[in-house]
Amino acid sequence: MIKVNLLSPEKKDLGGGGQAISMVEETKESKVHVGAAVGALVLTAVVIGYLYISQKSAFDRARDTVREKQARKADLVKVLKTVEQLEATKAKLDRKVKIIQQLKGRQQSAVRMMDEVSKALPDNVWLTKLTLKGTVVNLEGRASTNDLVADFIHNLIASNFFHSEKFNGSTRGKAAGADIFNFKLSILFSEDVLKQKEM
Repeated sequence: MIKVNLLSPEKKDLGGGGQAISMVEETKESKVHVGAAVGALVLTAVVIGYLYISQKSAFDRARDTVREKQARKADLVKVLKTVEQLEATKAKLDRKVKIIQQLKGRQQSAVRMMDEVSKALPDNVWLTKLTLKGTVVNLEGRASTNDLVADFIHNLIASNFFHSEKFNGSTRGKAAGADIFNFKLSILFSEDVLKQKEM
């Protein structure tokens, strides 16, 4: 059963001569404290919610930035690989062009060297072997006399395309009943003179 108090609220007497506090006043004070606590809790929840949302949005922005930069890095890595491949291809082509230019230069030098050797050959002197290694020309041949071999060497030096001859000797032999002299000769071909004359 429920009891309802219709009389004025009682006052509690605080022993020791203090003031008496009514139950209503006590209830009002406790309601104020509860209201302040609830308000503080709500305010704290709002602040925490705001901080959570702002931190989450900052985190999402940072994550999106990282993803963008990673995608950009992947694109740049692809571009870098392409550039490296192009540079390697360019280097190969440059080497090939350089080799071709060297071969063209050597081809001209070889043609000019053979032309000068041919001009320097006296009658009754025949070449059996001619090799060019760098600027060294190795010659082997036959002549009817040693004097013709000496004339051949003199003609080579006089052309200004050859220098530093090294005569490796001659040997006497017979061919078709006539004396023949087999000789070997090394001489340097001067490509610098060729370049100067081409200018």
